[in-house]
Amino acid sequence: MAANMPNVNSASGSWIIHFTEVAGFAPSGASVGFLIPPAMLMKTDPAYPADLIRQGVEGTVTLSAIIHSDGSVGNVRVLESVDSRLDQYAQTALGECRFRPATRNGIAVEMEAVVQIPFRSQA
Repeated sequence: MAANMPNVNSASGSWIIHFTEVAGFAPSGASVGFLIPPAMLMKTDPAYPADLIRQGVEGTVTLSAIIHSDGSVGNVRVLESVDSRLDQYAQTALGECRFRPATRNGIAVEMEAVVQIPFRSQA
């Protein structure tokens, strides 16, 4: 499953989020049936300081995280780095986001997310 979210602090590009169910973490009775994906309830855009924009530091940070069954985000780690400062801003922003958790048969389940966050100084 994939979702596309606008990135307010980037001149162009949106967050792209791919979800997959975490194997072995479904509660009893939630391993089969119709899966409803998570939905972002609160999005925090990462900082993109003017000095980094002036220096031409840009690119797309790719992160991995777990969307927990309570909608919180954890285990955020960098898969593809751009710059250590942008990586940290992206990790912090994703960690502050909140989701309506994914459900299978009405039971909340954990999902793994791969998130691409663009930092672009010009459209």
